[in-house]
Amino acid sequence: MMDDLFKKALDRRTALKLGAASAAAIGAAKSLGVSAQEDGFNVADLEISGDVEIEYWQYEFASKTALVNELIPEFEAANPGIKVKHVNFPYDDFRQQVAAAVQAGEGPDVLNVFFGWIPAYVQQQFLQPLNQEWFPHDVIESEFFPTVAAAKVKDDYYALPTAVRTLALFCNMDLLDAAGKEPPTTWEELVDVAVATTVKDGNNFDVVGFTWDIGGQGHSWWREGLVRQNGGLPMSDDNRTVDFTSPEAVEAFKYHVAFLMEHGVTQSGFQTDGQTAFGSGKAALHVDGSFRVSTYASNAPDLNYKIVPLPANKEQASFASFWCNTITRNAAEGDKAIAAAKWVDFLASAEVMQRWTPAVGELPARTALAEDPELLANDKVAPFIESLPFSYATFMVNEADLRQFVMDAYDNVTLAGVDPEVALQEAQEKVQAQMDEYWASFDE
Repeated sequence: MMDDLFKKALDRRTALKLGAASAAAIGAAKSLGVSAQEDGFNVADLEISGDVEIEYWQYEFASKTALVNELIPEFEAANPGIKVKHVNFPYDDFRQQVAAAVQAGEGPDVLNVFFGWIPAYVQQQFLQPLNQEWFPHDVIESEFFPTVAAAKVKDDYYALPTAVRTLALFCNMDLLDAAGKEPPTTWEELVDVAVATTVKDGNNFDVVGFTWDIGGQGHSWWREGLVRQNGGLPMSDDNRTVDFTSPEAVEAFKYHVAFLMEHGVTQSGFQTDGQTAFGSGKAALHVDGSFRVSTYASNAPDLNYKIVPLPANKEQASFASFWCNTITRNAAEGDKAIAAAKWVDFLASAEVMQRWTPAVGELPARTALAEDPELLANDKVAPFIESLPFSYATFMVNEADLRQFVMDAYDNVTLAGVDPEVALQEAQEKVQAQMDEYWASFDE
């Protein structure tokens, strides 16, 4: 049973336990039509004193923005007097727009934010803690997957997700069948399949056996996937100490680098990036997130591919991430606070999640939907759901810098010939310095 897998994995991670409320929620989800009014939160009876408009910001991702545009009229019909203004920005501009809003004291009332940005926005006092009377902690911790803990800073939750993402392995079955190979399940098989499916014309690649996409999902795959699969931990359980230089982490890094520097199965920048190469049929294997399913459904409908959990080594592990909805200081009180809470509650409802997964390709954030038969029947979605019990979300005090420091380590090794342990030590020191400074601001 899927629920048993979740409980076993959570015990191993010393994460939040799934209690009786989770079991009750799973039973409730069996009857379709679970709404925001029926969850364990206390916002349904909140009333506004007059008409109010809230502004909701999220970055432009076609399937997400289209679905939210469908949801807004439904929410407004169920909540007379509340209007939602939906504002979108290109992803590359999104953080700059939010930063400008923070400085100007303007911007959204509700913000769809990457979980890794929450600590910084909390430090800047841009976000409001979720009202514990309206959003009790025991309800959050029993009804949502434990990755929601990444939305908690010290004693307060600051956000609720509509969906979560995990990484898995995308396999081009035309290329694998031509090479007589099955989707790999171990590190050794991954190398074998990548070598067997690579096609070159002299020194030029026609097909890469495996994509090289460090700036995409590669850095997260190493940090939370490969390191943990190899028996290491990238960070201490209290999120205060980084460990990129353990023997397990260094060995995992070398394993990854070998695809580029030893096995000759990939190339940096091939077909622009990994997702493009795989989508065009020019890559046999590609690590990516559940959200990519909807992209390929739209842009590469004839692509013959299969998805499997990330190949394991000593253990199994994957990276988990999520975008979540937060309430900013602009909606700290009054009617805006009520309207914002109702909107966040609505977006985090099981009813919305049931529509979100097939439309967007992201996974439901509520444990109640872990065994939804419609979701598990989708062979493109089921492997990601299967990966949730062993998926880890990274605590990030500066998401952009963490990503860059790891990317720099790869560049130092693959372009400058630096020893991997030296490159990882440099990355570790930079991340640790930021962690120390961040926690010091709370410990004073």
